[in-house]
Amino acid sequence: MSDLPPHPETDPAGHTDPASGPPIGGWSRRRKALVIAAVVGVLVLFAVLHLTGVVGGEGH
Repeated sequence: MSDLPPHPETDPAGHTDPASGPPIGGWSRRRKALVIAAVVGVLVLFAVLHLTGVVGGEGH
């Protein structure tokens, strides 16, 4: 079986064309990591505030 042809946006060394930019509609790994970190941070903050009695519980 022969090798597949190279992707048109890459050179033989595997570098992508900087002018092509990121894929349309796709999220980069960095953006996914930041979103996940923000969600986890908010959940941890809410858990800490809940356990210390600041949020929820017997607040009246």
